[in-house]
Amino acid sequence: MTLALANVLQKKVRSAICVLAIGIGVALLLVVVGLTRGSIQEVAQRIQNVGGDLIVQPAGATQFLALKSGVLPERYAERLRALPGVAAVSPVVAWTTTFRNAFYVVYGIDPEQFSSIGGGLRIVEGRPLRGRGEVVVDSRLAAAARLAVGDRVEILGARFEIVGVSKEGVGARIFLPMAELQAMLHQERRVSLFFVRCTSPGAVKSTAAAIEAAIEGVRCQILEGLADEMARSMTGLREFIGAITGTTLVVSLLVVSLAMYMTILGKTREIGILRSLGASRRRIMGTVVLESLLLTGCGVLAGYALTLASVAALRSWYPLLTVEVTRFWILVGGGVGIASGLLGALYPAWFAARQDPVQALSYE
Repeated sequence: MTLALANVLQKKVRSAICVLAIGIGVALLLVVVGLTRGSIQEVAQRIQNVGGDLIVQPAGATQFLALKSGVLPERYAERLRALPGVAAVSPVVAWTTTFRNAFYVVYGIDPEQFSSIGGGLRIVEGRPLRGRGEVVVDSRLAAAARLAVGDRVEILGARFEIVGVSKEGVGARIFLPMAELQAMLHQERRVSLFFVRCTSPGAVKSTAAAIEAAIEGVRCQILEGLADEMARSMTGLREFIGAITGTTLVVSLLVVSLAMYMTILGKTREIGILRSLGASRRRIMGTVVLESLLLTGCGVLAGYALTLASVAALRSWYPLLTVEVTRFWILVGGGVGIASGLLGALYPAWFAARQDPVQALSYE
């Protein structure tokens, strides 16, 4: 341990570069995965916080694409309310738009029906929607864009007055009167989806089956476990995360292997002295592996620190982004770093252990 630590401290520049390279790899893995999973989890959580048990969408729609246009007749709301197991229904028109150079999903809602689902909009400033030309934004968007009640904003080419600020985390970030959004999109009497609240948790699955049997061309999405379902529906997400993890492992492995190999070359005479004094090949290999583990351990810690700094910077620069770094992925990042240290040290350790003492002592 003492010899390995002395080797690390003796080559400070080499050690610092190695630690930094491993740290950047670990931080890249954690931030990219945290951004991807955090965004999905945040969208799913906001949909679940609406309070319904089911979303009724057109058949074949995904959890993402179905939230873009009015394709279902609004009159389906009455048919849904007449089915057994249905306690409340809220039609919603969803549309994606740009607002101040960023993309947002806009919900067109009927405030009374939206509140009947359970969650509803919790107005923290101002008042709810009452008529045309009015908009409610959530508190996170209001804080990020410095919006306040009474401000006038342009959305979808029309001017709206902000009449209320709702608590963040429910549905979308921008809410308009449903009838007005339908007219703006030329989708009168059509909606994107229905939120459905069931009479009891035990009736959710049977109600979903009853809806799909009663109304042709629709599918029901149970909101419980929506985040996992959304993640599974994103083609290539698992492969993307796997590629990031593999790249981190390979880059870290190459950095460690190169650093340790160069160290072995520079310490050939010292290794020869140790071997001539009776040090076994096992001890030589152990010293090299231990030195590698010290470097990768410091690299993992540096990666955690870089991750904290990166997440703080992202939240400061882009307050609407959600980065979720879970304990599981922290362990995965650490494991990838340590594994790269072990694997990267194998060849340099073997190379050092097979050095002939006589040749090593004569090495220039």
